[in-house]
Amino acid sequence: MEIQQITKTIAILGVDGENFEVGGVYIGEARKPAWYTVTKSGDDSVHFEKLESFPSHAEIREMTH
Repeated sequence: MEIQQITKTIAILGVDGENFEVGGVYIGEARKPAWYTVTKSGDDSVHFEKLESFPSHAEIREMTH
């Protein structure tokens, strides 16, 4: 039996004039995300996976610069 993995958009954060989509990855019937992903809205060029906690504006700024 395969465990289903679902990614849902949780928030869109504006950082330094650019928007970043934060997604939560849910495993099976879990109500809390197992990890988070960050993607730059529009062109999907910046992508971070398996973040253990919901990223702050400062953390996204640090990761992208």
